[in-house]
Amino acid sequence: MKLARQVIFLIEEGYEFKTLKDNKKPLTDEERDEVMKAKATWHHGPNGEETPAVSKAIVRGETVYFTYTHRAFQSAPTLKGAIKAYHDFIKETA
Repeated sequence: MKLARQVIFLIEEGYEFKTLKDNKKPLTDEERDEVMKAKATWHHGPNGEETPAVSKAIVRGETVYFTYTHRAFQSAPTLKGAIKAYHDFIKETA
């Protein structure tokens, strides 16, 4: 029953992945630098270069940062929160 309550909380309080992807905006240069310095990266560049593993969306006037793979995603209200989510969970799902 505890898991069911957690899922309901996430649905009510979180954002759907499609909503985040549909409202995706580019990171600022400063945000991108912070992500790259924290090594929250994938190797998806043209020649395997590092690219940011954290994205940004503007939803209902609020900035939301998120990180994802084909298996999972996590969002956070701050860039540091999304970087932490990447290192703590998301990169292990790749």
